[in-house]
Amino acid sequence: MKKVVVSAFCALFSIGMYAQSNTGNLPGTAQDYVNQHFSSVSVVKVDENSNWQIWEDDKYEVVLSNGLKLDFDENGNIVEIDSANREAIPASALPAKIVTYLSANHANAQVVGWEKDDNEQEIELSDGTEVEFDAEGNFRKLD
Repeated sequence: MKKVVVSAFCALFSIGMYAQSNTGNLPGTAQDYVNQHFSSVSVVKVDENSNWQIWEDDKYEVVLSNGLKLDFDENGNIVEIDSANREAIPASALPAKIVTYLSANHANAQVVGWEKDDNEQEIELSDGTEVEFDAEGNFRKLD
């Protein structure tokens, strides 16, 4: 009887873990982004935020095993990458124009946060510096 209970618990736990890490409910654009830029990291959890929430641009939230959190809009476009444990965001996941600017002006800094809205993009570096860009990725200012 003890083996049956333990087996049932393990089965339920496995199903729960699979359901959390299933990217099937993400739009194809978001799935492609995760596969292209984070293929070596496993997906821990995928949440779909309901329509009644205030933050309508953050429709889907993907949590990766390295502590990165990816937010996507309802169409599957990336809108934010955040690192819970200061894990560096790979340059391939960032807009090319921003990577070029950072390579030239902050070569030794690691990016630990990126956010995009309609009018601007903001980068957070590991040293706490915040760099603002316009929507096209042109440098605006340092904070």
